[in-house]
Amino acid sequence: MCRLIALVLFLLTSSAIADQASQNLLPVSIKLHWQHQFQFAGIYAAKQQGYYQDAGLAVTILTGQKAPFNEVENGNVEFGISGAGLVVERLKGRPFVALAAIFQSSPYTWLVRADSSITHPTDFVGKTVTRQSYADDLSAMLLRFQIHPSQLNIVDPSPEDIDNLIDGKVDALTAYISNEPFEMISHGVDYRTLSPHEYNINFYSDIIFTSEQYLKRQPGTVEAFRKATLRGWQYALEHPYEMIDLILKEYNTQHKTRPHLEFEAEKLSDLSLYPTVSLGHMTLERWQKISDHYQQLGLINENQQLDGFLYDPAPDVSIWLKWLIFSLGALAVVTIIGYFIKHHHAKLLSHKIALQTTALETELQKGKVLEEQAKRESERLQTLLNHTLEGVITIDETGIIQNFNAASVQLFGYQPEEIIGQNITQLMPVQHREHHEHGMARFLSTEQPTIIGQPVELEALHKSGQIIPIELTLSAFKWEGRYFFTGIARDISLQKAEHLALIAAKEEAEKANQAKSEFLSAMSHELRTPLNAILGFAQLLQSDKQAPLTDTQQDSLKLIIHSGEHLLKLINDVLELAKIETGSVEVSIEPVDVTIAIKHCLPMLQNLADRYRVTIHTDEIPHQLVLADLTKLKQALINLISNAIKYNHPEGEVIVKGEIIHSTNRLRLTIQDTGIGIPQDKQAYLFTAFDRLGQENSGIEGTGVGLIVTKRLIKAMDGHIGFESTENQGTRFWVELPITDGNNQNDEVHQQTAPVKAENPFNSSASTLILHIEDNPANIKLMEAFFDRLPQYTLHICKTAEAGLDWLESNMPAVILMDINLPGISGLQATEQIMANPTFRHIPVIAVTAAAMPYDLQQAEGLFTAYLTKPVNFILLTELLNQYSKPEVHSTEG
Repeated sequence: MCRLIALVLFLLTSSAIADQASQNLLPVSIKLHWQHQFQFAGIYAAKQQGYYQDAGLAVTILTGQKAPFNEVENGNVEFGISGAGLVVERLKGRPFVALAAIFQSSPYTWLVRADSSITHPTDFVGKTVTRQSYADDLSAMLLRFQIHPSQLNIVDPSPEDIDNLIDGKVDALTAYISNEPFEMISHGVDYRTLSPHEYNINFYSDIIFTSEQYLKRQPGTVEAFRKATLRGWQYALEHPYEMIDLILKEYNTQHKTRPHLEFEAEKLSDLSLYPTVSLGHMTLERWQKISDHYQQLGLINENQQLDGFLYDPAPDVSIWLKWLIFSLGALAVVTIIGYFIKHHHAKLLSHKIALQTTALETELQKGKVLEEQAKRESERLQTLLNHTLEGVITIDETGIIQNFNAASVQLFGYQPEEIIGQNITQLMPVQHREHHEHGMARFLSTEQPTIIGQPVELEALHKSGQIIPIELTLSAFKWEGRYFFTGIARDISLQKAEHLALIAAKEEAEKANQAKSEFLSAMSHELRTPLNAILGFAQLLQSDKQAPLTDTQQDSLKLIIHSGEHLLKLINDVLELAKIETGSVEVSIEPVDVTIAIKHCLPMLQNLADRYRVTIHTDEIPHQLVLADLTKLKQALINLISNAIKYNHPEGEVIVKGEIIHSTNRLRLTIQDTGIGIPQDKQAYLFTAFDRLGQENSGIEGTGVGLIVTKRLIKAMDGHIGFESTENQGTRFWVELPITDGNNQNDEVHQQTAPVKAENPFNSSASTLILHIEDNPANIKLMEAFFDRLPQYTLHICKTAEAGLDWLESNMPAVILMDINLPGISGLQATEQIMANPTFRHIPVIAVTAAAMPYDLQQAEGLFTAYLTKPVNFILLTELLNQYSKPEVHSTEG
């Protein structure tokens, strides 16, 4: 009991101490100039890592839509974040103090498509652009090249800006470097940016500021907040992925994805220049240049001084006080010297000389120390350059090489003492030197860069005379009134070789793909031709009323037909998969009523359900139109429902239902069974071709291709597919398709274009002439046996297309049945000749062929009245003969 009491007292004491500590924290708030994102990661880090708490602060983070000038001035918040426009407010008399600049360059940029003709600010003239009012540095960039807003077609920003840029409705956008470029990447569209800092327009961004009043009242708090915030930014830039996790968990009010935040972190880290430049770094000289730009833009009336604008944690003694002290001291010295000159002239003169000598020696010593420091700094910078992986070369405006680092030695083969002092053209092939000299002269006369700041691929000359491909990025700067240029060169020989290897591999893959297509086409034709005879004669034997088979023979015949149909399905599945893999599957997207699609599928599945003793239920399904290909959708539904039937238990159920997912504007169809389910360890292989997940010996028919075909068909229709399964309980597949409000005419069209139902072929007594052009003996016998049962038709066989065309000169058949792969001219060529002849073009030509590949169908498109693939469906063939052998059909089409 005593221990329990002691424990309770300890916990109460600890809680009291913690509460006291939190109460001792000074509450302050900072208001952002936008919503939460990686742009403010340093502030989140300072709070998360306890840096604010260590500084004695309890910080509240507020979001906004613009810079919080009014809130800071009124004292509603202690700190704010602003762009470079803070200096405009200061020069208008508002009492703001800049504490630290997080980004050394502005994130605003002009965004254009990669194929745009805009490559330089002067190219904006006459272009249609969107411009945000707060992106002043973009306006300054154009003004630097004397481009006035009246020379542009400026349109208001809109949520469709990215789509308008992609579609060419606008030529350029005002963009934030970490946002809109990512959207272009997400759309798969290449882009290019033109940023102000590339043209010597350097605005600070994300400046932390406070008011003069608050700084005077709480100087210690301001210094503590500034240090903790910069410490937080250092942590954020050194641990970007940890900060992304934090934003996704606590600050992701804009619902950005992880890839977007990673892109944002990379781009904004580059703008901070950390660790090359200290976080928060600002100079009065650069702020003065920024204010000059704002004066040129007409935002401030005259150039004013910025005294007191930049925060100084340890302000110096007033310069007037220094001069006062110095003057008084000098006056005292002069008075003393005068007194001693009067009384002890000679002694004081000697003493003065000694003092001056000592002072000169001290100054000389200081000069040596400074010289030594400068030498060490120069050596340090050269060491940094020599440890850079890319070649770094600096030249003056005459082209003379001033610096040549170690990586350049390795790249070009020259030692520094060999090449420094030589002209840069020595590193160029002869044919490029004149072009370089013209470009240098043009830049020095116009100061308008064309390739500066952009990586370009060039040919360089090695000391050995070998040509090497390099990627070169140039920068220019002025020193003591003269231009200097620094080039960063990178050897891209390996990348070039890899690119050529990739092209060769692509060509090889295309050849292999072509070979595969030719093999599949040959396999399809060679398998379908004998299958046509097998299934065709089996159908004729099965329906033979004159010489019926015994029950035992009928059972054997059913097994033959069943096996043949299974083989045919395997061929069709393999070909369908091949079409999808080669990207040749075509979908016709239109509004489709899912209830009609399901209604069409169920009769085809009922026989299968009866065989497996499974009941199909269709729960309430919304009468909703979706965007889909009706044929492909029915194929996918048949695959899913037939699997649910086959892998079910006897007396099991298959439930088909639908619901609208409003959040994604999609319709979800669900097919649920009460079957054997899918083992957990095999679910990952469900959409793998030819993998039947251990059901190969179960006696259940299947090829292992249907599901992968279904998945890719759904994807081709911009849909989604997924599943859930529990072993021995069942499986639930779902398909989601986008909803539309368009009109649906699929059912009407389907009914109008459905084939004419086959009438009893024995009802007609008149004989109609049919020409069949076929070279395969087995197929000829099959057709003869089929037409022997149709006395209303007279069949004439020609074994070549040439013989068929000759026969047509003296005969007029009602219908022509045309094989395609024939000796001599093909069935395609023969049909083209028939269609070109006014005498015969009215005759319906029905293709009866084993050529079933997409390439074959594409070649035959628009040529034949109908296209039947072998094995022939004799019921469909009978329907087509009844439809097209009527005289009124000929007169209508002829």
